[in-house]
Amino acid sequence: MPRERKRTVDLSLFVAAVLVVAGILALEVGISTAITEIVAGVLLTLFVDTSGLGWLDFLAHFGLLGLMFMAGFEVDPNVARRRWASSAGIGAFSFLVPFGGVFLACWWGFGLSAVVAALLGIGLSTTSLALVYGFLRERELLGGDGGQMVLGAAMVVDLLSMIGLALLLGDLGWATAIFVLGAVPAFIGLPRLGAWIFERYGGGAAEFELRFLLLILVGLGVLSERVGIHAAVVSFVAGLVLSETVQDHEALEEKLKGVVFSFFAPVFFLKAGTSLDVRGIDLEGAVLTGVLFAIAVGLKYAATAGAAYVFAPALAHFAGVLFNYRLSFGIITATVGLQVGLLDQQLFGAILLVVLLSAALPMLLLRDLPSELTRRRRKR
Repeated sequence: MPRERKRTVDLSLFVAAVLVVAGILALEVGISTAITEIVAGVLLTLFVDTSGLGWLDFLAHFGLLGLMFMAGFEVDPNVARRRWASSAGIGAFSFLVPFGGVFLACWWGFGLSAVVAALLGIGLSTTSLALVYGFLRERELLGGDGGQMVLGAAMVVDLLSMIGLALLLGDLGWATAIFVLGAVPAFIGLPRLGAWIFERYGGGAAEFELRFLLLILVGLGVLSERVGIHAAVVSFVAGLVLSETVQDHEALEEKLKGVVFSFFAPVFFLKAGTSLDVRGIDLEGAVLTGVLFAIAVGLKYAATAGAAYVFAPALAHFAGVLFNYRLSFGIITATVGLQVGLLDQQLFGAILLVVLLSAALPMLLLRDLPSELTRRRRKR
């Protein structure tokens, strides 16, 4: 075996081992696996060069598509309809207030362009719907009205983040218009096609229904890139459209989550970590990170807690802390910004560090929440 090829194989095995160790560490410590995978990627760059691993780039891109598909998939239209007024109010404030603060700080304070400032605003104003959903489910809070309202508000934040990213990164033209005109009826018919395929071919050893979803994901991603729409946007919409269809097939839903969260997503988070070189962080970068952290976390808490207090005072502090879970979408926004050339390494590192640091807040502050919410749920 040639020396260079042997080195690539050895490095690939080492990276795979790092992913496994990061997952074990997260389970032992009781934190999100995404955090340990990103930290593992950051540490990895200090010792080895992973730039020659083509499979890592490919799987990381597929992980991005999978995460965005699952983010759209987590949006439950029934929840949104039941508590639409309170959820829309809390979600809108939770996104727009920190977005405005971060945008003004970056544009006026740090002298960045309006587009870059807006991208930073989106990345630092989002909330991870998947993590909010997981937290509420773990604490058994989804059955009550309060839990449903919080989940609905997180959906609104996710949707506003996605709309903002689509408007900011869309390279609009005639090809885009033609794609959208064709995509609308296709998305309308997609649930029916999916339901027919799941009914006719579901349950076989060939896992055809899972292949169908992965084909949709890859095909739409490739096509959207060619017409000036980022693949993350289309993947989110595809997940949103197919959510009710897939939820009717629980076994398929579990298989899809298993493939995305156990294989593709860890590679994406590790790759995001390898994109951050901590050796390049200087005093200016540290100051930028500190300022953005204070603004993003402070305004996110104040806006969410203030809006939640109007509709359900008991949920105010809980929602304000919980909505500082950014992780997935914040990292995706930073990664996309780096890919398209809007962010340099310093700005990318600032977003990544703020996302990681703020993700620790819910884990620390809500770990031992006795929760009048839980008591209220039990009384019911």
